[in-house]
Order: sequence, then C-alpha cells, then structure tokens
Amino acid sequence: MTLNKKTFLTVVLFALASMQVMAFDGVLPGDKLFPVQERIFRAISNYWLVQETYNQYGSNPTQENETAWNKAIKSHTDLCVRLGKDVLLSIKKNQYSQVEMLSEIYKSLPTGARVALYPALGYMKVEIVQENQKYLTEEKFREYFPGYGYTEPGYKYRKGRELEREYKGVTWQSEEHSISTTWNVNLTISIDLLNILSGLVTGGAIKDLKVGEQYNMNVGGQPMIVCNVSFQRIKSIVTKTNRKFEINKVWFELLRAKSSFWSEGAWEVTGKTYEILQEPTGEAVVTGIEGA
Repeated sequence: MTLNKKTFLTVVLFALASMQVMAFDGVLPGDKLFPVQERIFRAISNYWLVQETYNQYGSNPTQENETAWNKAIKSHTDLCVRLGKDVLLSIKKNQYSQVEMLSEIYKSLPTGARVALYPALGYMKVEIVQENQKYLTEEKFREYFPGYGYTEPGYKYRKGRELEREYKGVTWQSEEHSISTTWNVNLTISIDLLNILSGLVTGGAIKDLKVGEQYNMNVGGQPMIVCNVSFQRIKSIVTKTNRKFEINKVWFELLRAKSSFWSEGAWEVTGKTYEILQEPTGEAVVTGIEGA
C-alpha cells in the first residue's frame, strides 16, 4: 500500500469515527421530544457517576464507598428501566419517535459510552422476547441498536475533562418546594386541652411540648384547673418556582484503562463523548406560595 493510500485510509477511518459521535444534534426546548431527550442524557450522565463511585471504591474499598457505589447503580438502573418501559409503551401506541430518538443517540455514542443505555435496552429486549410482540421484532431491535450487549473485554471507561460546549437554548421548569417554619408558643390552658396538644405532637403539627405544674384559677367566676405549656408550632409552606436552565451540548474526553477490580492501568484518552445537559443558570422566580 502506498503512502497516499495509507493516508487516504486513515482520513476515511477518522471521518467515520468522527461521524459516529457527531450525528445527533439534539432538539430544542419546546419540541415534543425534548423531555425524552433530557431523560436519555440524564441516564447517560448518571452512568458516569456510577463509574466514578466504582473507581473510588476500587481505590478505597470502605463500607461508605461501597454504599455510594450500590446507590449509584440502583439510581441508574431505575432511571433506565423507567425509560425503557415508556419507550415500549409509546411503540405499542404506534408512536415511534421516542425509540427512533433513543436509537439515534445510541448510535451517535462511542462504543465505550453506549453501555450507559444497556439497562434500558436490556429491559426492552426481555419484553420483546417474552411477549413476542409484532410492534418491535428482534430483527428491528438489532437495526435500532447495533452491537447491543458488546463490551470491549479487558477495559473500562470513564468521562474525562470537558473539551468544548455548544449553546442550544434555555428552558424554564416549574418546581415545588416545601419549607417548614417554626415559632415558640407559650400558653396557659385548661388541663382538658392537654390530650388535644398531645395529639398535635403525635401528628407532627407541634413539637417540644413542655407542661408545667397544675394550679387553680378563677376564670369568669368559674373555678378551673390550668397549667402553663410551651411548644414549637410547625407550619409548612409550599412554594411554586419557575427556574431557568441553559441547554448545552458538552463534549468530554473519553478515557480508557485496563480493567481490574483491585488495580488499574493508566487512564488514556481514547476519543470523546458528549452529553446534552440542562444546567441551572441561577435565575428563578417564585410564582406562588401556599401555606399548610
């Protein structure tokens, strides 16, 4: 092979590798598929968190790090299974845009990052096999998700430093937050009311109830047994907030290392991967307050 042919082949292979991770440009806020896109990339981002907690546990196998790793695995699996369920449900309704988006994002990722979506695809594959449904055959599944199940033996991957970002737009999201406030109360009450206050403590409406000694008091000409009480009144306030998020397509290094549970080789850059992220801008407007 001549030098020119080698150079040409190298350029072609590089172009093909680049196309693999540049195909999906993303949809903008307001598009009906934007929530699905956000869920897919949230699952991908969550997967990299699993890898980070795994690395921390591998280098320092404490109970705390093991718990964090298991918690991250569960969170990622739950996200993916819910995603897979909803995508299948949309297909059963003859709506194919969600699975097409999932396929497009999957194909655009480098091999080392595609694993992030495997729990979602695994759930879908099991359902397809068990139910033998016509809406998504095994053959069609392979077309949508080529290479599913493959992992490069002997290596593990992680997300590296940020390389660049492309601004996509902004979106406002509505949120609700519950805020608990307390204040101190001092009262003189008839002892007949003690049971009511005790019930309020049990129900969580008040706390730190303190009851003084009983004594007699003449109230409007009527003798009454009373006591002094103090407690903290608890009130919950629910705020409704519109929060501003910036949408960015962010590129990261993709790192690879020889795989070993107790030791690892040096991490090396093997390519790049990306995520489309919703990042809070710090701008928020409270649009409603409800008191309990």
